[in-house]
Amino acid sequence: MSKLKEVITTYNELSFSDRIAFYTTISNEIGLSADMQSFLIEKRLNGGNICIYCNRTHVVKNGKRKDGTQRYLCRDCHRSFIPTSDSITSRTRKSVSVWASYLKCMTEKKTLRASSDECHISVATAFVWRHKILDALSELTDKACLTGIVEADETFFNVSYKGNHKRSRRFSMPRRAHKRGNEIHAKGLSTEKVCVPCAINDAGISCCRPGKLGKISTKCINDIFSQKIAPGATLCTDRERAYLDLARRNGLKLIQMDADCRMVRKEGATYGIQRVNAYHSRLKDFIRTFHGVSTKHLGNYISWHDLLSGNHRDRKEFVHQLWGQMICARITRYGRDIPDRSPLPSAA
Repeated sequence: MSKLKEVITTYNELSFSDRIAFYTTISNEIGLSADMQSFLIEKRLNGGNICIYCNRTHVVKNGKRKDGTQRYLCRDCHRSFIPTSDSITSRTRKSVSVWASYLKCMTEKKTLRASSDECHISVATAFVWRHKILDALSELTDKACLTGIVEADETFFNVSYKGNHKRSRRFSMPRRAHKRGNEIHAKGLSTEKVCVPCAINDAGISCCRPGKLGKISTKCINDIFSQKIAPGATLCTDRERAYLDLARRNGLKLIQMDADCRMVRKEGATYGIQRVNAYHSRLKDFIRTFHGVSTKHLGNYISWHDLLSGNHRDRKEFVHQLWGQMICARITRYGRDIPDRSPLPSAA
């Protein structure tokens, strides 16, 4: 009985998404089963008493769908909803089992064509779903806080306006189209490259996000890493001066070394930046498999890489956790909005 109490106590301390991951793990399936539906009703709708849109309590049952899913109606805002409303799976006219299959395809790094064939959706839908899921899962990587010994450095990707812009009403190419994707006309760190600051600690937890065009700046470093590196951590970088202000503002112990220096010994400990350089290599190998990633989607692909590379658990358990986070995320994405995103990082 004591073990049961410990399990119950630990369960009550879990977050909402972790509870769903636990629920799907013990049921050994992913989908909207009767138990899962009642769980979502209890947690997202407070037992069916709170409107998912206006958060008011004048809610009544409104029949069931053909698949048995309970519908609700809010008497205040007059909107009808189900337990999965206001999520990325809503308004897609596909069952959650199809979404679960597609999520498994993503964890296996399958191509859009292979994923569309397996899930019986179009390639265009597969592309839109990829970024809907990554938007929902980005919260996992955004919560990362690096402690201990943290290595930081920047890497660079060519600016890419990849995509079909012929029918776009909001975007026009700022330059002539390149005949080859890797054509860069300016030498060195020019505005034809986007700077991506990266940081990784000794536990393998990483933080990486597109910053600005060209050379890194102090403002860009502070915007990306200010809330991501815990005070008191040891920050190892090269001689880039932009990290001086970050360390001063956040109470970090800064150790800087030459870029070609493999190790530096200080106060009886050995420090280096090999771990972050290895991270750069893995990240670029991952991006290279897609044969060109548009700059406006680069952040999502980096989050995808971090989710997969930071996973050291059983794949089924990992998929269940991602499913719990995805189904719980209170975001709605429309397919028409994804191509209209800003072609460059916000800092640019």
